[in-house]
Parts: sequence; C-alpha cells; structure tokens
Amino acid sequence: MGLKTTLKRLIIKYNYIGWRVVQIRKKLKHLSSKKPLIVNRGGIYRIIKKGRGSNNHVIIEDGCYLDNVVIHMIGNNNTIKFGKNVYVGPGCSFWTEGNNCKIIIGENTTFTQKVHFNAQENNSEIICGKDCMFSNTIIVRTSDSHAIIDEETHERLNFAGNVIIGDHVWVAPSTTIMKGVNIGSNTIVGSHTLVTKSIPSNVLCVGMPAKVVKERVTWSRENIIFKGK
Repeated sequence: MGLKTTLKRLIIKYNYIGWRVVQIRKKLKHLSSKKPLIVNRGGIYRIIKKGRGSNNHVIIEDGCYLDNVVIHMIGNNNTIKFGKNVYVGPGCSFWTEGNNCKIIIGENTTFTQKVHFNAQENNSEIICGKDCMFSNTIIVRTSDSHAIIDEETHERLNFAGNVIIGDHVWVAPSTTIMKGVNIGSNTIVGSHTLVTKSIPSNVLCVGMPAKVVKERVTWSRENIIFKGK
C-alpha cells in the first residue's frame, strides 16, 4: 500500500470519527433536554410544549382555560404561571429564553388570540396583574433579541428590562410593549400603540410611541353593543 493511499484512508477515518463525535454530542444534548413540567391545579388546557433545559415549570391554577397555547422554554429554572380563572385564546404563546426567567399572569386575566409574551435573557420577568384584558396580535417582550453595539466603545447599549403590568389594564389590538416598561393599574393602551416608556395609572395612551391622551379614566369589561338588550 502506497503512502498516499494510507494517508487518504487515515484522513477519511478521522473525518468519520469526528462526524460521529458530533452526532453523539447532539444525541446526548437531546436526551438531556427536558420539556417544561406542567403543574395543573384544576385548569383545562391544550398546550404545545417546546423546551430545552432543566427545572422549568408551567403552573396552571384552578379555573384556567388555555386553548391551543404554545409554551416555549429554553434555559434553566424558568417559570410560567397562570393565576386562577385565566383565559387564553388560540394562537397565544409564552416564551422564556434564558435562566431564572418568569412570566406571571394574575387571576381573571384574559387573552383573545395571537398574544406573544417573551421573557428573554437571564433573570428577566414579565409580571401581569389581575383582571387584565389583552385583545389580539399583541407583543410583550423584555429584550430586543440582538445586541446594539456602540461603534467606538464596542459596548452593548440595549440591555434587557423587566415588564410590569398593573391590575385591570386593557391592551387593545396590534400593540407592542417593549423592555423596561411599567404600566399602571386601570390604564388603557389603545390600538396600534408602541409602548417604550412607563405609563402611569388611570390613563388612556395611544400612538407610536405611546402618549397619554386622557387622564383620570378607567374601563369596564361590559360589552356596550349588548348593553340594555
């Protein structure tokens, strides 16, 4: 056997070994990954679970109804909790991406459809109070997903920030609530609004970016179309 042939066979052999090592590592990673554990305390749910990591929990309290909801959890020690009597319509999704992230939904809160919550980056939180009402096509997130870098210093500029939503907040369709925002209780966020800064309680805000247009207001769940009929 010539030297060239021997070298060729060795190269093929070691390339194959390297490929097998990669495949084994992928399989081990898959085996070690765990979908989130659901702790159901009396709710009715239909969930699509996607996950990778350990010690991730979804807590569903008594009286909840979750209809075809996507739960996506990547990382470790993350929690998504739905308080008592929460209703979540179809096409909604709740994501945690990082470690020690939380999404907490207060009791009696409702989601119509296609609402996306994403607590992204380590220790990020989205905390939603009681009796909130989310319409459809809404995004709430704690991070931009990608870094914005200062050209001179090479430092990151857009760090993650928690989102805190008070009690009895109404969020209308096609709204986006970004990182680091606090929304006070009894506030109304109008349709097609982009919230990038904190909003006080008992106001109506609209616009891109959001601006307060009315103060000393609150709202009711009562459907005015059927009122008095």
